Amino acid sequence: MLGSLAMFGWGTRVKSNRNYHDPVFLNETLEYLAIYPEGVYADCTLGGGGHSNAIVERLNEKGHLHCFDRDPEAIAFASNRLSAFKNQITFHPVPFSEIKNEIDADTLDGVLYDLGISSHQVDDSSRGFTFVGDQPLDLRMNQEKDESAQQWLRQISAEDLAKVFSNNADLDRSYKLAVRLIEKVQTISGDILPQDVRGVVESVFYDKRRDLNSILARVYQAIRMEINQELQQIEKSLRGAVSCLKVGGRLVVISYHSVEDRCVKNTLSPFEKECICPEKLPVCRCGGNHRLLKKENRKPLLPTSTEIDQNPRARSAKLRVYTKV
Repeated sequence: MLGSLAMFGWGTRVKSNRNYHDPVFLNETLEYLAIYPEGVYADCTLGGGGHSNAIVERLNEKGHLHCFDRDPEAIAFASNRLSAFKNQITFHPVPFSEIKNEIDADTLDGVLYDLGISSHQVDDSSRGFTFVGDQPLDLRMNQEKDESAQQWLRQISAEDLAKVFSNNADLDRSYKLAVRLIEKVQTISGDILPQDVRGVVESVFYDKRRDLNSILARVYQAIRMEINQELQQIEKSLRGAVSCLKVGGRLVVISYHSVEDRCVKNTLSPFEKECICPEKLPVCRCGGNHRLLKKENRKPLLPTSTEIDQNPRARSAKLRVYTKV
């Protein structure tokens, strides 16, 4: 286990779990992971520990769960919540892209990803994730490291920011929005606040007032994903997870918007192919037999209306499942 138990908050008082979302696709996740009591699993997106709790409850003393989260608050909260299972859990307070460096190859029976930002991070205004209120933009998953949105927006060019808006959120008018936001940032001597961003978005999308909050959410999403290198982290982690899985092990991935889902699909698609020869090669020369993953559901699974009613966060969720072969 990495570090002492005290580091992870065993026995310490932490914030209530009311700001952590209810697990999405919980029943489906447990079903597709096909958990057996002595298995070894990894929850790569620990958050409030909802999925982890359901997984570890199904393990016996020989089973084990690895939990990843680079947010110290999540580690502290979940370690308290899961304290009854501390002998069966290893916490990894690092980005999930480090899975291959943290866990041996061919050792896991299942890996879970519940991608995106947690409700707790949004609801805690001091984290600077929300466009509601007056807290300065931050958007870092780990506030102890990396570059905040404040610093990043003061250094990036309009051209690069436009690419971020387009690539990370499929935003139209990306270049116009980027130019206006950079111009606004250059006039601000103090902190960049939510109202500053809102004003720019209103000026660019003046004809879409009814969709303003949705557009703002995508603007924040695009910046957050770039600051935290989320797509790069997903790609690296998924490749590492395939290496860590045993043959027959399951990979379950929940995403919440088209950019994440496309990243998951494109990253894992090469592992589904028998032949790895260049497409233009008329005859296979690699010998085939390179397939490592089998897709369990041809199309991603969507939430039921019942789950959406009970947990609105599930409305945009998609679940993809793969088995290592």
